[in-house]
Amino acid sequence: MNWSLRISNLLKILDTPFDVHALPATPEIYIELQSLLDENMPPIKRIIRMILSDPAITLRVLSLVTTTSHFDPANSTITIAKVINFIGLNPIRELLENQSIFNDELALKNKTLFDIHAFWKHSLFAAYAAERMAIEMRFPNPEEVYTAALIHDIGKLAIAQFSPEKSCRINKIHRSHTEYFKAEEKILKAKHPEIGAEIAEELRLPFEIINAIFRHHDDHTLLRAKNFEKSIDRIVYVANSISKIFCNRNHANHYFYEGRENANIFLDFTHSQYTRVVRQVGDKIYLLIDELHTRSEGLRHYCITLESNCNTVGSQTTKIKETQDQLLLQQKELQFLDELLPHLIKGTRPEDLILAMAQNISKYINIKYTVVFFYESRTNNLINKIHFGLPADDPMRWAIFDKKASRGTIISTFNESRSFNITGYNESLGENYYSVEEFRCVKSMPFATIPIIKNKEPVAVLYVSHASVDQPISSEEFAMFQKFCRYVGRSISR
Repeated sequence: MNWSLRISNLLKILDTPFDVHALPATPEIYIELQSLLDENMPPIKRIIRMILSDPAITLRVLSLVTTTSHFDPANSTITIAKVINFIGLNPIRELLENQSIFNDELALKNKTLFDIHAFWKHSLFAAYAAERMAIEMRFPNPEEVYTAALIHDIGKLAIAQFSPEKSCRINKIHRSHTEYFKAEEKILKAKHPEIGAEIAEELRLPFEIINAIFRHHDDHTLLRAKNFEKSIDRIVYVANSISKIFCNRNHANHYFYEGRENANIFLDFTHSQYTRVVRQVGDKIYLLIDELHTRSEGLRHYCITLESNCNTVGSQTTKIKETQDQLLLQQKELQFLDELLPHLIKGTRPEDLILAMAQNISKYINIKYTVVFFYESRTNNLINKIHFGLPADDPMRWAIFDKKASRGTIISTFNESRSFNITGYNESLGENYYSVEEFRCVKSMPFATIPIIKNKEPVAVLYVSHASVDQPISSEEFAMFQKFCRYVGRSISR
């Protein structure tokens, strides 16, 4: 074969090595095919139709057989039906596993400006046209013609996938009203039919398909051919023109007459034959639109179900996390009580018992700051006498609050014998529960305060905080600290 490129040069054109299994598929076709393959009794005819609805999937499935040593491209024809007959459905299922199709499609478009849906429409419409013309001409193997037309632009897809930066530059130049071929030659020094033919040759596809890919823009070579046999490459060339009628509606008249002229020159079609083919292709496209509408409804239902399942999973995950947190908290509470229980039973001095409680909170409960303010009747003050976790220069270390003159949450906890769980310390708490003096100590961090009561009179206040603006004391933690203080209060009241 006298191609202008050789396989060894393919890597010099593409920025990353070509891999047929990395070619992106149309997401809707991909999902529909997966759904069919997952059925208990997979419908083979529908699966074949679905595979033959996407160029990338078709090429990937064909390669499962063509790249094996058992396949001889010189003496064999290959169809999707033959592939399934040879290898079954499991290799095709494996082919579709673990792919992020929607994210991949979006990333490809953002990186390259390549529209995979426009590519898909042009390829599929060309395949429809090629198949109808092959039937009109009584061609012996219409599916081979269909396949050649379906993958005729595979070079464009390969450039987008394996040279995204170059593909982006090509598409930008093309959008400025430059011919696509000229943009390709400027950036790549090659054209997509050449790259597509090299890919087809590397995958060991039959010669007729390779030649059709290589020649689908080459009218001069087709005209010079001595043998006017109605070959696949001529059909694909004309099909490429007919596809433009339906893909470029603003210029449909122009492409209709261009297609008619090409059909007459290359295939010896009469006007009535040509219009019959175009009408049949149009009818098939309208059927496709109806199918796509049905598929989109199915996909919408699938996505709604999937979203609902995800929400359920998310809800269950949240519940499991909450349960795990509660179990962990209960475990810590048991460890705390295990150490505090001997002190509660043997009647330890109140100050020592409160100290033991504060130590065990700091040790077993995930709390950064633990402080106990004791009431000193001689001075009528609440004084920080026990603290764990406070930084060396933290003003809370030396905090003293006057029982009568001071205001704020800590002193209110003592005066009202009432617990507080403060999620944000600011003036909105009111003048009785907020003070600048107290703010210097507690800052803006959430905290909780619980009174320790002996014989119905408060004797101390427990202050606890995670020392983080974003982490308040949870309701479960708050209830647990209240429980600890009640245990201690009952013990020292005996």
